[in-house]
Amino acid sequence: MMLGTRDMQRGRDYYVLRGETINGEMIDLPPILLTNALTGRNWSLASAALENKSFNIRWPHPANTGLAAAYGGREKLPRAARLDDLLRAWGAIYNSRLPASSTQRLKSVRLDAYRWEGGINGDYDRFVESWTAAL
Repeated sequence: MMLGTRDMQRGRDYYVLRGETINGEMIDLPPILLTNALTGRNWSLASAALENKSFNIRWPHPANTGLAAAYGGREKLPRAARLDDLLRAWGAIYNSRLPASSTQRLKSVRLDAYRWEGGINGDYDRFVESWTAAL
C-alpha cells in the first residue's frame, strides 16, 4: 500500500483476526477470504462494531434498539456491544466450509487490535487489546 507523506505521520489502529481450531492450533483468518468483500470493508465492520456505530444510525435494527434500552440508552452501552456477533459470524462462515468431523473447525475467534504510531520507522506492532468469542 502506498501512503502520502501526510498519511505516514498519522498513527492508526489495525486488526488481526485469528481462530483457535478444535485441536488447539491458532490460525490466521483473513476476512477477505471469508466474505469476499474488499479488505477495507471488512475492517470497517470491526471498527464499527468496536465503536457501536450500528446503534447511532437513523433507524437502528429493532434488536439494537432493545439492547440499548436494556442498558438505559445507547450512551450507556458497553464498548463493542455487538462485536461478539461479528466474530461468531466470521467463525460460522469459516466452519461452514469444513466437514463436521474436521479438526480444523474453529472453537473460538479472536480479534487483536494493534497500533501503528506513524512515521517511516514507527512502531508497527504495539498490541492494544483483544476480544474473543467462543463458537
